[in-house]
Amino acid sequence: MKLICKITLLLLAVLHLIKPFITIDISQALFVTALAVLLTGLTMMGKGFVKATLAFLVLGTAMLVYFAQPMQIWIAGVNSMTNVIAILVVMQTFSMPIRIGEYNEAIRYWLNKTFKGEGALFLFTMAATHLFTSFLMFGAIPVMVSLMGHTLKNSVENYKQFIAVAITRGYALTSLWAPGAINLFLVIQATGISWSAVFWPGVVLSIIGMGIAYFLELNGNLSSKTSQSAAADETVTISHKQEGQKALHIILVVSSLISLTMFFDKLHVGAAYNRIILAGFVVISVWMVSFIRNPNTGAVISSYWQEGVLKTADLAPFFIAIGIFSTALEHSSFMPIIQTGLQQLAAWLGIASIAMIPLLIIVTAVLGLHPFVTLVMFGKILTLLALPVTSLTVALCLAVGGSISYMVSPFAGLVMTTAKLINVRPRDIAITWNWHFCLIYFVVGLVFAYYWGQFAG
Repeated sequence: MKLICKITLLLLAVLHLIKPFITIDISQALFVTALAVLLTGLTMMGKGFVKATLAFLVLGTAMLVYFAQPMQIWIAGVNSMTNVIAILVVMQTFSMPIRIGEYNEAIRYWLNKTFKGEGALFLFTMAATHLFTSFLMFGAIPVMVSLMGHTLKNSVENYKQFIAVAITRGYALTSLWAPGAINLFLVIQATGISWSAVFWPGVVLSIIGMGIAYFLELNGNLSSKTSQSAAADETVTISHKQEGQKALHIILVVSSLISLTMFFDKLHVGAAYNRIILAGFVVISVWMVSFIRNPNTGAVISSYWQEGVLKTADLAPFFIAIGIFSTALEHSSFMPIIQTGLQQLAAWLGIASIAMIPLLIIVTAVLGLHPFVTLVMFGKILTLLALPVTSLTVALCLAVGGSISYMVSPFAGLVMTTAKLINVRPRDIAITWNWHFCLIYFVVGLVFAYYWGQFAG
């Protein structure tokens, strides 16, 4: 089962990679491959995801059968979210050069030699998480905990709260602009807004968010004293020159991802997701070629094949099930009813209806519904409504709602994974430690989304 799952996951990514450059219809090939991923992946999923996956799979299938949808709709439903899986597979490969190049040494160097005060450490931890998440995505969480955990334990007073809020906020804010961010891609797919149109406001919003997070912690939870560095406890083997080179590599990787995605966007290569996959493939290929003579390369590639590919297996069936459910809902008689109800609510709220967009996502996420689901569902519905704002404002509100839901929902994968790695309750991270930041950022994000949409939309 594992072998079939790994092969079909990679095949799914390859099919989406070549799709813009071939003229034949590959929807049936995608359909068969996706079904194989679904069936094999279900056997390897965790309990939490498998329950949600089966629930959406049963509901979606039941609606397709009840409304007697033709085979084309079944194929469209199964295929609709496979592009998200392809992005995850490609972005997961970035873990290989990180391990081969031992970039953890550069992080430790910066922590031990440069950042002494708790305020500086917090800002660096959050910014480093933000940067690594832009291409490692979900893999950035365990990487950052392992890289910074020991140093921060010896450097700050309230280690668990410190690292939890720094990582969750740094990670969640990346979803506003990063090429591989699934949150942003779902917003683009739902609203039809181009990635380049939401990139710059996303960058500005993420910088504003990190600024709010920093000053909020500085005035509340961070010690004003200079922290004790853990440099004495660790042997830093990297030189100043090597540290600078590795930092430059990371910056080049992120800037190359952004530049290539924009370049393919300008050339109109395939759909938005094709450009993200293609940019990721080009960057990871060049990066891996640069390590071709490294003695660790073979072992890391082997490890990726054995374990790394399967890290996507937990989410792949989940996305296929969501795709089936959302497609079935879209072609059912329920959609006009939901659309009418929301249209009446939007007309009653007027301009205040922009608050309804992120609130729907955040509230349902707190209740346990994954943000990916609500972004797909509400994104499609809201873009059909006659809202008194531009499509760009709607897209930014959806993005803000998604990013906040990652931080404030105890059921979010980001919160649950971070809580598990540092041994705290998910509720402490989501509710106790993040709610005040999320409330402030919610208001700031709405105001920003409205005015940016008015002037640039």
